[in-house]
Amino acid sequence: MPHFYVNPKNINGQSFFISGEQAHYVINVRRFNPNDEIMIFDGLGNSYKAQITSVNKNEISGKIISSSYKIHAFKVCLYTAIPKGSRFEWLIEKCAEIGVSEITPINTKRSVNTGFSKNKSERYEKISIAASSQCGRSDLMRINYPLDFKNACKNAAANKSLINILPWESESRSLVGEILASSSYNGANIFIGPEGGFENEEIEFAKSMGVHTISLGENILRVETAAIVASVLILNRI
Repeated sequence: MPHFYVNPKNINGQSFFISGEQAHYVINVRRFNPNDEIMIFDGLGNSYKAQITSVNKNEISGKIISSSYKIHAFKVCLYTAIPKGSRFEWLIEKCAEIGVSEITPINTKRSVNTGFSKNKSERYEKISIAASSQCGRSDLMRINYPLDFKNACKNAAANKSLINILPWESESRSLVGEILASSSYNGANIFIGPEGGFENEEIEFAKSMGVHTISLGENILRVETAAIVASVLILNRI
C-alpha cells in the first residue's frame, strides 16, 4: 500500500490532512479518491493506516484507522565530505533507504568548503522524504548544516553513547565487528573523507578524539560508495 508523509502538525487525534504538493501528488498522480485507504507516516516513527474522507483541489482530509511505531534501535550518524555533482543527492536517497539516522556534511582540508542555501536544504529534505515514502520507513533522515571536520569530531565525541568510526585507506585492520561486539553503544558516528582522503594531521586529530580507524578493504572507494558500505556494515554489526 502507498506510504505518504504527513507533517505531524497535520495529524490531530484520529484525523489528518494533506495539502500542497503532496496533496497534488496523491490526488492527480496516484489518483486516490474518497473512501480509499492509504498508509501515512509522520517522520517521527509513527505509521498510520488511514482512510480518505474528502478530496478538494489542494487538500485531502481523512481519518486514522490504526497506528504503529517503528524506528531503528541502533542509530547511525554519517559525517561525510560532499561528493561532486549530483552524487550527494544519490547518497541522501540511498542512506535514507538503508536506515541512516542523519547526515552531517563536513569540510576537510582536501574538500571544497560547502554551505547550504535554503533551496538546497529544501531539495535535500524532499529527497529524504521521498526515499522514506518509497521504502516504507516511518521516520525521516535528518540532513544537518555542514561542519568543519574538527568541530564534527568534537561534536561526535560529546555523545558517549555512540562509537566513532573512520574508514581510512592506510588502515589495514577491519575492526567493526570486534569493536561493536565488545561494546554496548546505541549507535555509531561514521566519518567519510573527500576524494584524496583525509590528511594525516586530520587522522591524528580524530584519533585523539577517540575515533577508531578501520579498513573497508584494499580498493579505494568513492565518497558515496564508502559511505554506503560503512553504513551497511555497521547497521548489520558486521
